Amino acid sequence: MTPKTTRYWTTKKSKAVVKERRAELDFLIDFANADMTSEVSRHIQTRILDHLRRHPALHPHNRGWKADGQLTNLLSALQKHIRSRLDGIIENKQMLWEMPLWEVSGSVLLTLHPIKNRFYERFQLRKVKRGNEINALKKIMDLWLIEIIRDLDFSPQRFGQCPRCGGFFYSPTERVRTYCSTRCANAVRQQQFRDGKRGKDE
Repeated sequence: MTPKTTRYWTTKKSKAVVKERRAELDFLIDFANADMTSEVSRHIQTRILDHLRRHPALHPHNRGWKADGQLTNLLSALQKHIRSRLDGIIENKQMLWEMPLWEVSGSVLLTLHPIKNRFYERFQLRKVKRGNEINALKKIMDLWLIEIIRDLDFSPQRFGQCPRCGGFFYSPTERVRTYCSTRCANAVRQQQFRDGKRGKDE
């Protein structure tokens, strides 16, 4: 009897897919870090909602939802949700045992693609009642992040949160990063220099 083994994801995607997923990850992190009251972040908010509503896993019953009256609350809830997911990854990246982060429940449909003449597998969320569409969008956001992680095949060690500004970041290389940008790193070094100089003068 052969021992049971765990199959970890390995990326066999084309460079174009990897590049696209990297751009999507950067975009999600930009949304997590965005100032929701700023006009500059309006295009990010619009793109987020557009992507979530067009995701093939969203049940057709829930795609036509209009949230004009509660758009600000919706976007804030989605931002809080993605921040909690990134927090979960960062908090558990040093874990010594396997720990589930989250799951998305739905159904897998196996169909025949009429043009490509191939089997086609599609995951779809269950239909939710009117008024609960925000929960469906949160699940789509979870699924989107899972798809990105699967296709990029990277270590959770590459996620971080800047101790200076609180912004989330992803390191494209294995080099350990503490701050989200050289701007934050330089600001901390300058502050440490000023504090050290002040300590010597006293």
